[in-house]
Order: sequence, then structure tokens, then C-alpha cells
Amino acid sequence: MAKHHDIKGALDFMRQGYSDGTPFTFTVADIVGELDISEKKARDVLRAINTRARFWRGDFPAGGELVVSGPVYERITNWFD
Repeated sequence: MAKHHDIKGALDFMRQGYSDGTPFTFTVADIVGELDISEKKARDVLRAINTRARFWRGDFPAGGELVVSGPVYERITNWFD
């Protein structure tokens, strides 16, 4: 189960990556490194975010890239401020 501070940390990571206004690409491994959590927990965090925001379809493969674009960023702008 995803913890609040892990979800907040992942959202902050996405906001920082997108801050220059260009699409931001990251992987599950990037979340693992940023939050210092296991890959399983990172996947749980991304699933929890995706359940609400509907950013990405399907699973989150470790090597797969997830993209934060303008529409995605707009959905997370005010979460957990």
C-alpha cells in the first residue's frame, strides 16, 4: 500500500521534472532512486497516483518510460500542496 509521504514525494519529483515546461520522462527506477524505496513500493505509488489521475494505461515496467506532459502536470498541480 502506498504511503502518503511516498505519493507526495513522487508528485514533487514529477513537478520538479516538468518545471521547465517540456515533457518530462522518467522510469520506475528513477522513482526508486529519488524516494529510496523498493521497486514494489514505487509501483504501488505510481498505481495509487494513476488510479486517481488516469495518466498512464497498463502496468509500469521497470524499463518503461512514463511521460509527464502538460495535461498530466495540470492534474497534479495542486495535489498535496
